[in-house]
Amino acid sequence: MNLSHRAPHPFFRATFVISALAFLAGAVSPALADSASLAPQTKIRLTIVQWMPSKGQFERWDAIGGEYTVSDAGEVSLPFLGSLPVGNLDNASLTNEIAKRLQAKMGLAQTPAVTIDIIDYPSIYVVGDVMAPGEYKFHSGLSVLQSLAMSGGPLRAPAQQRSQTITLVGNLREIDHSLLRSSAKLARLQTEMAGAKEIVFDQPPAADRQYAESLYQEERVIFQARANALDKQSVALAELRNLLTAEIDTLEEKLKGSDDNIHSVEEQLTSVKTLVQKGLTITSRQMDLERLLTTYRSDRLDLVTAIMRGRQAINETTRNLEGLSDTRRSEIASEVQAEKANLDQLKLKRDTTQQLLLGELSTGTNVNNRDEELPLTFSVSRRDKGQVDQFQASETTELAPGDVVRVTQPGLTDAPSEDAAAVPVQTEAHVSQVSR
Repeated sequence: MNLSHRAPHPFFRATFVISALAFLAGAVSPALADSASLAPQTKIRLTIVQWMPSKGQFERWDAIGGEYTVSDAGEVSLPFLGSLPVGNLDNASLTNEIAKRLQAKMGLAQTPAVTIDIIDYPSIYVVGDVMAPGEYKFHSGLSVLQSLAMSGGPLRAPAQQRSQTITLVGNLREIDHSLLRSSAKLARLQTEMAGAKEIVFDQPPAADRQYAESLYQEERVIFQARANALDKQSVALAELRNLLTAEIDTLEEKLKGSDDNIHSVEEQLTSVKTLVQKGLTITSRQMDLERLLTTYRSDRLDLVTAIMRGRQAINETTRNLEGLSDTRRSEIASEVQAEKANLDQLKLKRDTTQQLLLGELSTGTNVNNRDEELPLTFSVSRRDKGQVDQFQASETTELAPGDVVRVTQPGLTDAPSEDAAAVPVQTEAHVSQVSR
């Protein structure tokens, strides 16, 4: 998509260039001003723009630009460039690296302008002695004290333990179903990509077998419908090509008849010219034949033009027919990439929720003295370069995307509460099941 249109006056063109340069200078969001590297699961928007001197305008490369998610391995998979490690790069280094790779890959005289906007950060997690432990949205400048407020504050009553445990069990069950749906869709997309005739699904857990079978049946219906649609498009294009071929054959037959008529009139005109020269016939006879010959030749040109147009339409139909499968494979590849990213996010969310649930089941606590204001201690677990570092924090400690904040309230008993003990035994079995 072009970012500009050619201006009819030099003043407007100069105005546009100044505006475009201002856009490139200010396109980076405030979050990109720091030198921090991109954390896994960070969602970014990549924009690539290049000035085209031959056209006098900017062009944006939408085929490479778009929204991407940093994988757990600290990589971003880009079209044409492949996997790009970003774990040790800050935003400025990443944009420079992408621009240099594009210049080297495509043999450009100048590097294109690359900008990155952060769409969404990985969530933070608050666990421990708080009212509502769980996952919370990160924003720049978030502190430990703010995360404590987001999680409902310190633990006040043991009755909240049972409610939170039930909520986590429900969340875990919902995530488990979402994983089944995503896995089923991914299996269908990969089958379409491979060109196979039947989808092979993974064996579902025994507890979810009935639910999984309904999902698998839905995916089979979608798979068959998409295959039928592709076949119908192929048949329609093939029939159109055959129809155009038949039409060209008919036009060529007419062209042969037109050539015969022209040849016959030319012979008659030659004879009439001889008779006119000898004074044996009138000149009007010669003029009539010349007009008729002109008409026949004009009709012949129309037939030749129609044949050329028909052949052009056949070539275009053939290209569409041959590119139909490639277009579908490209669309499926994009869907597979998006679904894999979604599956990775669901797995990360399931693991986190599972750990929260296990913590709730193993540390059912009671408050010895609700009226006493107990001091709180905080610790932060942060993943850096593939390693998880844990350190003590204060209320003013600034958090990073993906941090896990553990809140501890000294003075709570270690004995499990009656509410926690009352949780059904099958809950732990379900936790073991989803940790497969």
